[in-house]
Amino acid sequence: MEERDFDDDGPADLNACISRFEESLTRKQPVFFDVMTFEYLIAHYEQKEQWKTALEVLDYALEQHPYQSFFLIKKAGLLIYFRKYKQALDLLDQAESLDPGDVSINILRSDVYLDKKQHYRSVRIIEESIARATDQVEREELMLELADVYEDWNRYDMVFETLKAVLALNHDNEEALSRMWYCVELAGKQDESVELHKAILDENPYSYLAWHNLGNAYYDLGHFEKSIEAYEFVVAINEQWDLAYRDCGDAHFRLKQYHKAITQFEKAIEVSKPYEDLLFSIGICYEKLKDLSQARQYYRRASTSDPKYFEAFYRIGETYRKEREWEHAIHFYKKALRLKPENAQFIMALAHSFYNLGEVEPLIFACQSIMALHVNQKSKTHYEKLVGYLIDLGCLEDALQLLDFAAVEKGALSSFPYLRAVCYLQAGRRKEGIAWLEEGLSNHYSRHRILYKFAPELKGDAQIALVIEQYK
Repeated sequence: MEERDFDDDGPADLNACISRFEESLTRKQPVFFDVMTFEYLIAHYEQKEQWKTALEVLDYALEQHPYQSFFLIKKAGLLIYFRKYKQALDLLDQAESLDPGDVSINILRSDVYLDKKQHYRSVRIIEESIARATDQVEREELMLELADVYEDWNRYDMVFETLKAVLALNHDNEEALSRMWYCVELAGKQDESVELHKAILDENPYSYLAWHNLGNAYYDLGHFEKSIEAYEFVVAINEQWDLAYRDCGDAHFRLKQYHKAITQFEKAIEVSKPYEDLLFSIGICYEKLKDLSQARQYYRRASTSDPKYFEAFYRIGETYRKEREWEHAIHFYKKALRLKPENAQFIMALAHSFYNLGEVEPLIFACQSIMALHVNQKSKTHYEKLVGYLIDLGCLEDALQLLDFAAVEKGALSSFPYLRAVCYLQAGRRKEGIAWLEEGLSNHYSRHRILYKFAPELKGDAQIALVIEQYK
């Protein structure tokens, strides 16, 4: 082997080699390096994500060191990135002839078929490799790769079984433990997860990841007290594990223990940067405690941390709504809506505020905004509420027009004839109003109380009572 061109910890030598190599590309003259130097060059260009240059380095390396399987495997990996699968597989065959025991060869073969969505072939390659592997570390690595294949395949039940098999080999495998929590949720394996992690903790009671997974399984099963106990073990072992404080806070929240939830969220902030979702969660707790001023403070901090946090602006609006501070509520609903302009909930909140202020034109504009949304973004309840607001403000023609639009979009809904009846009756067009009332009674008699909900003054109308009685 040639003498190396630079020392292990001599960055100046490495920079000189980079310069020599790049000059050779410009002049199109070959440059000669030993194996270690080429490895450094490849790593340098990979770190800079200059993949094509890394390929050029590999071409030079293979010309000078054609029997180095490392270079063949590296080049195959880059060719997979560029979707040149046949060339990659040919290189992997060459690498296997030189170093048949290198597990990365079959992992890359598996990646080829994974990219091509040929999951069966990918699984078969990995399983054959697992069967041949004699080293436990290699078996764990291969099994984690198999879990990746099943995950890409959306076979979360098999992801769970594969990670479980890894933990049977090594119950301290951190990658398997870290991936288990979301896999359990997606596979619906919470009961199995409880048993699995209890067994792991019998062997190693100081595995904070196993305690965390146990807590998550209990949480998903609705056993919030047990989940809290598990999360408390997590932070007793690892005080810096902020996820456990978050999850413990969520569990206390589900138990309506809002002060305890706040304490846990604050601890999470102490050991991590104050993420906006933690500030938001504290705000929700204070809102549940009816401390609206404190809730607003945390929502504002969340929106300061992330100026695009539309939910925080909406919740500020909600706190003002609860205090009937409609102008302030509108201000923050509009902020939320600017960030999420097609959110029906935000538009309805604005409409409700305009209704309470008696502002007709903005209310009608809100109705039009709801009408402009995609049909799947709104419900019949939205239309019922908007029609009710229009009726209360005496905008009867607008209410009828909105009902016409809603009927075309949503079809013949049981409440609509009664709402039309209210509009016509309040407009003094009794004949049409009673006709629509009869339409509603003949098809959906049980819904007739809608009439009184939107027009309670009709309860004393003898003629209306007689018509309703006739259809009883």
